[in-house]
Amino acid sequence: MESDAMNKDEVELKNSAIIHKDNSLNRLDLSFLKHIELSEYKKSDLLAYWINDFAKYHDEERIFDITKSGIHSRGDVIKVNLGFNIGNELGGLHYCIVLNKYDNTRNGALNVIPLTSRKDGKKYDSSSVNLGKELYNVFQEKIEKEKQKLQQILDELEKIDDVPVNIQKIIEEEQKYIKKMKNEISKMKKDSIALINQITTISKQRIFKDTIRRNVKVSGESLDLIDKQIIKFFTK
Repeated sequence: MESDAMNKDEVELKNSAIIHKDNSLNRLDLSFLKHIELSEYKKSDLLAYWINDFAKYHDEERIFDITKSGIHSRGDVIKVNLGFNIGNELGGLHYCIVLNKYDNTRNGALNVIPLTSRKDGKKYDSSSVNLGKELYNVFQEKIEKEKQKLQQILDELEKIDDVPVNIQKIIEEEQKYIKKMKNEISKMKKDSIALINQITTISKQRIFKDTIRRNVKVSGESLDLIDKQIIKFFTK
């Protein structure tokens, strides 16, 4: 009897979950149709992209290995998928500055400040910090170092008649990475703005690792400016 009761309860929970799922999908479909009706095609696309990403994060949550997500320190620059924004929230892919003084392989979340490129004529919250072209310069320096390392490898390989296939693949991947980095920093030629009023907590699952493979940090001077604004706007 007890087993029958448990099975009945499980069936009810399952049916309830299916109903909630169907209701949510129907409601979501209405939202998409509304955006399309109002010719908000970009917004509809962004929402669709985020739902796909969210579903992926949700599915991978069970197997996400925090111990392999890396250890980050204060001032590290990471690229983050902030998702679909509501109202004045910042959404989409953005570089962010890590605020955590301490991190470890058991910690699955980080506190970050999102960055955005300065747009002419746009007014930013008074708490924001203009980092100038620091981020652009840091990435430019990284690219130059990567190019030098690659050139050293190529110089050595010129002494070899038959280059192994695996080495060729490594070189091709490095060349692709450098090209991708060049495209990335072309968007940073204008000043970078640290949006203090958008401080948020993110799961390490949201870190987009396709662009930054090696440590990138902002200067101590920039962190000091950020600290002053945090103290001014978030403490007495």
